[in-house]
Amino acid sequence: MNIQDLKKALYEGVVLFEFVKKDGTTRHARGTTCPDLVPVDNAPQGKRTPEQQALYDRQTVAFYDIDKKGWRSMRIDTIWSYTRAMKLT
Repeated sequence: MNIQDLKKALYEGVVLFEFVKKDGTTRHARGTTCPDLVPVDNAPQGKRTPEQQALYDRQTVAFYDIDKKGWRSMRIDTIWSYTRAMKLT
């Protein structure tokens, strides 16, 4: 799986994906990082340090969960599959 392709797909629209949560259960989600789809009051607020960004780039994918209306993250090694559901850009 190419993680950069997943992050690009999240930024361009909505992605359906399946991953394993920390408790071992499987989770299905609809997510995005597209600024046009994330509500203004839920826009990202902070900046990461260079060290935090490097760790994020290697291990984690953050996304806005459309159904739960909040930000979530998942470890790259827990992602089973993903499919682009909608592309805006």
